[in-house]
This record gives sequence, C-alpha cells and structure tokens, in this order.
Amino acid sequence: MLIEASLDFEGDSEVVWKRVSDVERIPEYWHGTKSLKVLETIDGTKLITAAKFAFGGTGKVRITSDAATKTLLLEYLSGPFTGSQTVRITGKKLEAKWDITFHGIFKIGSGRTAGHFKSGTVHALERLRDGVTIPEQGRLTHK
Repeated sequence: MLIEASLDFEGDSEVVWKRVSDVERIPEYWHGTKSLKVLETIDGTKLITAAKFAFGGTGKVRITSDAATKTLLLEYLSGPFTGSQTVRITGKKLEAKWDITFHGIFKIGSGRTAGHFKSGTVHALERLRDGVTIPEQGRLTHK
C-alpha cells in the first residue's frame, strides 16, 4: 500500500533536516512509534532498531540517514507491517512516502489503517516542520 503526504515549509531546510534525521526523537514526531531501541549499528550509517508501536505490536527497523540528499529511510523488516518509509526534504518541501504491506489483524482493516497512517503522517510532518514535540511519547534507548 502506498501512502504519501507532503507540505511546504518556510525557513532553513537544515534546521528541518536536523529534526528529520534525529533518530532518537522519532517517537516525539511520529506518534505511531512508541519507542525505538538500537540493536546494532552498521558502518556508522545504518541502525537496526527494535520498534514498539503505539497501536500495538513490535518490529525490527533498519534506519539509514543520507545528509547529502536529506533523506531518511526506514525499512520495516518485521512486525504488523513491512516495507519502507522515506522522509525527505526537496527544496522547501517536506515529503513522506510509505510503501508497506499490512499483516495479521492490520491487513483485515487495511483501508481504515491506511487512512490512520495518512493522517498520522500529515501530523508528523507538521510537527517536524514546526519543531513541536511531545517529549513524554518516548525516546530512543541503546542496548
């Protein structure tokens, strides 16, 4: 299932990129992710994390950050859904694209779940643009 959202922003793209690429703060901006725990670092550029989702379930996620293209790639390797999420900055536009497959009970209600993902993505992009977070949402922990 493909889910996309984007919004324009004013101001410095480097400031917004710092928010997007701050993996430790993903749960503050992306409220569907309750917590992340680093399991492994690969070549200093990729993280393998254990994710706990706000809607239930856990999964393994590989996260790659590319500052040159201002792109954060999250590859969901296991859990209630698998596939990828790409968040990037192009000029003064903040974009998010999910290409995922739902599993188990989430597959049954995938239409409704996709609507929830789309809404949550728009809200996360707004928080990333504006720098607004909910700190009690969770933080990244290390093994």
